[in-house]
Amino acid sequence: MLDSIAAQFFIAFALGLDAFSVCLGIGLQQIRLKKIAVIGLWIGFFHIIMPLIGLLLGSLLFERVANVTETMSGLLLFGLGTYMIIHTFGEHYHYQQRQTTLNVTAIILLAFSVSIDSFPVGISLGMSGIEATLTLLMFGVITTTLTWLSLLIGKKVQRNIGRSFDWLGGVILCFLGLYIIF
Repeated sequence: MLDSIAAQFFIAFALGLDAFSVCLGIGLQQIRLKKIAVIGLWIGFFHIIMPLIGLLLGSLLFERVANVTETMSGLLLFGLGTYMIIHTFGEHYHYQQRQTTLNVTAIILLAFSVSIDSFPVGISLGMSGIEATLTLLMFGVITTTLTWLSLLIGKKVQRNIGRSFDWLGGVILCFLGLYIIF
């Protein structure tokens, strides 16, 4: 049983690292702690829902879905990164007066894009017979924790530097998106 829990932990940690790396760049924006909490909860929620959907659908579509989900995730991250870069250097950009650009829609798209790779993992876990409830909860808790940690690290770096790094976060997201696609 301990081997099974350890395996589940490492799978959850590996899936959470995707959210960690993406959120490091996002944390470089001026984000309030309340927004950090919301982002972490949404991403953790999607890291429970996506593998649950995979478990429910089973192995019928596994070969086709794995490639499509990676491409969709990459495109969403690239699009969000491009939006952040354009917004940073747009003609109406005023550093002193700007508000964070992560509205609820952007947060949900972010959560979906970093969680979509857990969908095929859910399919394979469903075929393996591992206890789904504990695994899904572990996915959500570990990913939420890693997301909060990375956003707080990014916030600390941004605060210490004292200027906006939205463009850098956008570049990081674009590179991660391209890496996933290719």
